[in-house]
Amino acid sequence: MKSKLFGLLICIMLLTTLLAAAKPANSIPVTTSSKTQAASSTMVDVPVWEIGDTWTYRVNDLSINYTTGTQSVLLQGSITQLPLEVTNTTGDFYTLSFATTMNGIGHITANPSDGPVNISITFSDLAIQGTLKVEKSTLGIKNIAFSFDNQKIAFNVIDQPYITLPSWLHKISAKFTSNIDINSDISVSLLSFPLFTGMYWDLIATNISVNGKLQSFFFSVLHFLNNFAKLFGMDFLPAEIADLLPVIDFNQALTNYLGTNVFQVPGFAGLFYCPATESISVPAGTYDAYNISLMGGIGQCYYASAASNIIQLHGNFQDILPFVQRIDLVLVSTTYS
Repeated sequence: MKSKLFGLLICIMLLTTLLAAAKPANSIPVTTSSKTQAASSTMVDVPVWEIGDTWTYRVNDLSINYTTGTQSVLLQGSITQLPLEVTNTTGDFYTLSFATTMNGIGHITANPSDGPVNISITFSDLAIQGTLKVEKSTLGIKNIAFSFDNQKIAFNVIDQPYITLPSWLHKISAKFTSNIDINSDISVSLLSFPLFTGMYWDLIATNISVNGKLQSFFFSVLHFLNNFAKLFGMDFLPAEIADLLPVIDFNQALTNYLGTNVFQVPGFAGLFYCPATESISVPAGTYDAYNISLMGGIGQCYYASAASNIIQLHGNFQDILPFVQRIDLVLVSTTYS
């Protein structure tokens, strides 16, 4: 069970950096989209973005939930301002750059036969920066690359049955550096163009691969101490954990613990429906927006042609992306005109 506990600790640190994930699966075939349309007096084509266009969002909630029968990892994050700026328009994709800070809390729990495990995690003002690659024809996301450097994450060991720790060791803080690259075989989009009221369209199945590295002085110390203990036949880390240190490679770690670093976004026929346009007020202003319902109402998306982007998105998405429990974001400002 010790190896499982260490594995869960590694997983929660990985999940802290993975702000999106899906069900692990074998590679799945690419499928094509279908649309059902009805007569409509309003129709909007895919917009054209220019270098310097910006959209700033407030992410009220980004919740990740990985739960099995005896253990769970829960993370909830928020971002006060997520500014996205078009920095490249070459080829078939736009590149949007961002730099922001994120706050979050989480819990890891397990119920082994030895006794309960309960560990909390917190991080404040976690500075991250990166890019999004967005397909011009669909506004779907093809790639997310982001990183953070020497950022502090705190752990509080509330319960664990394996070793008696002094009170000052129940709370552990360490600084981590990470870079991560999430790439999709097919761009993942909530939209379909031309967009008009009365139309249905599909979520296209795709595979998402995750690569990158996670490192920390804390890992280096563990690696050194474990190697030193080995000299006396007393190594204290399970071999599968020791093999990941001192720099954790996401491909190797995810493959070891989940069986793959490739995750599936399943296809759903008729997942999206646009019944009408509405006047929607967000911090960025009031817009005539297309009301897009996801899977009969588990989520709601509003796209405004005047803003050339989604202005609001909220809902529970675990039926679509099994690790991504909830997303709630809203447009705060834009320079698009």
